[in-house]
Amino acid sequence: MGRSLPCIPQSCSACCRETTMPITKSEASRLTRRTGMKLEQFTWSNNGILTLLNNEKTKACVFLLTDSSDQNAEGICSVYDIRPKGCSTYPYVLDKKDQVILDVGCPHKEKFPQPTEEDAMTLLNLEERLMRGE
Repeated sequence: MGRSLPCIPQSCSACCRETTMPITKSEASRLTRRTGMKLEQFTWSNNGILTLLNNEKTKACVFLLTDSSDQNAEGICSVYDIRPKGCSTYPYVLDKKDQVILDVGCPHKEKFPQPTEEDAMTLLNLEERLMRGE
């Protein structure tokens, strides 16, 4: 999903705050290897699916470098080059009918192109991998 992200020039990190981002086991392994952190330091089990933890103080993903819990505060991803697929595909998400949509929680969603069939296939594949526990 190569695209220019409007979030970076806007210094927006809203999607990384109070996140419930699921990750695959292979993504977790890669993050463990590259960061030196233990799985328990950056994930929790959300009904059996590994999910990124939020920092208690900032209410942001543990990998977001920020000192503020303000939803509009700046922050930068410390694992951007190896971030999970769900992070790199955001703000494209699946709705309850497995249709790809732009997430209503994204403050810059109008600056993204409409989702494509390729976006849908990527997200459906990711969802399947998560459900299989991969």
